Amino acid sequence: MKYHISIHISPYEIDNYQTFIHQLRRNLNYIDDEVIFSPFLNLSNYFYNWEDSVFNPGYFVDRFNELNNIIKKYCQLDEHINFEEKILGAFSYKTMFLNQYKDEVDAFIWFDSDMIFPDNTIVSLIGAHQALGDTNCIITPQIHRLWDETWDVLVNEDYINIPASHDNYFGFDGYELFKNNGKELSVTKNEQRFKFASGWCNLLTSDLFKDYIEFDYSLGHYGPDDTFIMNLLDYYKFNKGEIISQYIINNLVVTENYKHSLNQYKDYITKNDNIKTKEEFANEVNQAVGKRLNKIINE
Repeated sequence: MKYHISIHISPYEIDNYQTFIHQLRRNLNYIDDEVIFSPFLNLSNYFYNWEDSVFNPGYFVDRFNELNNIIKKYCQLDEHINFEEKILGAFSYKTMFLNQYKDEVDAFIWFDSDMIFPDNTIVSLIGAHQALGDTNCIITPQIHRLWDETWDVLVNEDYINIPASHDNYFGFDGYELFKNNGKELSVTKNEQRFKFASGWCNLLTSDLFKDYIEFDYSLGHYGPDDTFIMNLLDYYKFNKGEIISQYIINNLVVTENYKHSLNQYKDYITKNDNIKTKEEFANEVNQAVGKRLNKIINE
């Protein structure tokens, strides 16, 4: 079978990307299936005034290419370096590769740049996908305790008694996940509403994007694409009776690595004036997906 792995990187995230690539390379040791990997380095001139920056874009391009050399023999590398304005965030990036690959691959696996994940993460996602034989599903690792109880359906039992708080989440040392607790992996079906965070090492089957979910550029560049997907699939499953599932791999635990996230470039890259903030981009996405959802529900 064929799988597509994706990650969107800003120049500030290039050091996190190095950590990611080392993890990906170890994961690829265990995979026999065909993997297409599409890293997207976003250096868009919309955001950055490279002429006035201490670091020039060539530094990040060289780092990106150097890191991709580590994995290019072990997957089909489809790398992108962007200076244009068509793709300005992870949402529009997903639109690009979903339109390109949804008819070519069996499933997509999405990563954020700051994820910490065990060496058996990708092979476990692929193995679960093939064993289940479900063409309309999301497969999700577990996580440690987050800031509220709405995420508890995904929380591993070793962390469920930790108080839910932002302090505990942001202070969690992601490298603790590499301690072997000796527990076997197992797969359970989530019977509640869909719950996942977009880039937290989730597998989404390509048929979801053929049958139920349409990404296009009118939805925007940056914002809660995962909320859009969850709301849409909840509607089709619980209101329309469609057979769509979410499966959770117990004892496969991943996390964002806030405590040790790397960014030494903040003061050395000059941003352009009068660019939209993340909040403005997210508001545009929220409005666009809200209209899309209302249109689908009221059809």
